[in-house]
Amino acid sequence: MPKINLLFMFENNPENCSCYIPALRQSAIGTDIQDAKEKALELIPTSFENLVLLDNYFEDIQVAGETFQALIEKSEETDGFICYLPNFRLGGSGETVEEAKTNALKIIELQNIKTDRYKATYQMVTVDLSDSNVVEHTEQIVW
Repeated sequence: MPKINLLFMFENNPENCSCYIPALRQSAIGTDIQDAKEKALELIPTSFENLVLLDNYFEDIQVAGETFQALIEKSEETDGFICYLPNFRLGGSGETVEEAKTNALKIIELQNIKTDRYKATYQMVTVDLSDSNVVEHTEQIVW
């Protein structure tokens, strides 16, 4: 059976929960994690022929003496990079990874780093694409 592991990133706030799948650059909004995950699963193509995975990775980044996970993605639009910090729901872009990280930190600084931070959680979801049904098995990831 064809299966693939996809990272789901969740950002909660009192109003809603967003679920982002970095490898697909797809996101969904729900009322809570389960609702957001169900909506995100609907975005996954039901066959490998239609599945295009994009490069990304996480890296530790220091903000005001604390360590946070930053999502680093290649920007399709600018041929540069995006550095996104889920805990702040802010990011920056640049021609290099270092420039994107620097710009993200500048934006956070301008937004006042003392503002409320969002709780970001991650799950590795094994998606079974057999029989044109998207079926998932989830493993919680703690960073």
